[in-house]
Amino acid sequence: MSLPLVSIFTANSNSGSACIGEIKKKYSNKVRVRGVFRSEEKANAFRKSFQDADIETVVGCDADRPETLDKAFQGCRYALIVTPHDPNRGLQDDARLAKNMIESAVANNVEYIVLVASWTVHFPQKISMLSSRFKPSEILLEKYEKEKGLKWTVLRGGVFMENTIPNVAQAVKTLVYQFPDILCPYVDTKDIGRCAAVCLASSNKEEHNGKFYEMNGPEQLTGQRLAEICSKVFNKNIKYQPVPKEIFKKFMPEAVYQVFEFMVENRHCVPFTNDVRELTGQSSSYENFIRDHLNEFE
Repeated sequence: MSLPLVSIFTANSNSGSACIGEIKKKYSNKVRVRGVFRSEEKANAFRKSFQDADIETVVGCDADRPETLDKAFQGCRYALIVTPHDPNRGLQDDARLAKNMIESAVANNVEYIVLVASWTVHFPQKISMLSSRFKPSEILLEKYEKEKGLKWTVLRGGVFMENTIPNVAQAVKTLVYQFPDILCPYVDTKDIGRCAAVCLASSNKEEHNGKFYEMNGPEQLTGQRLAEICSKVFNKNIKYQPVPKEIFKKFMPEAVYQVFEFMVENRHCVPFTNDVRELTGQSSSYENFIRDHLNEFE
């Protein structure tokens, strides 16, 4: 009897790629993997990274064209769906695209879906632009649970460590870490992928069914603490300089500004839990994340 097949859509996303890596490393005796891509270019880059792995790939699946999605999910029992984001399309389409992906998975008899979503759904009024990307998908999963017996898990992504890389690069050059004055348990997107792998490879899906897991790192960090960590890693005396709202409003996209404005005014708004560590047994620190990405600051 063959192992259950898992669709990873999209496989070139940070969390999708990390999920595949974790499955191949720890759970290849539990599930098989299908990597799903929109373009051949993305698929080729993926194949180079996983050239020694026995991973099926499917190309030409565009969430904006529902008729192309069946091949992403046909024959799969489980699926990881990463909420899509194409800057060229704009945020307003993300919820619709995720809906298309979920509906195709259900139509093709996928039994269990892990969805990568966002912590912003906790504040639909205050962070409306980003939370609206994700809340409809959570509602849709609950609907299909009632109507079709679908099992699901939602990984609510926190604030990504990757998003601070430009700030770190600038700080290394100027010795000043400029960032809004927030308190945040930043998460490495690789940890989100690892959590997804744990859920998808579990022999007891009921253990994770209907669960909302908050994805965050092991520590709540201020801007001052970020500067201290960077000082240690790069052996430089980097100072922290808070960026006031009226300044970062000028260069942040409106949706991102809405989030950071809320975080400045509500310092403990980002959920801080042990979900990542409890699922995977580990949680990446910010210092280790920076050390893992040193090549990006050369």
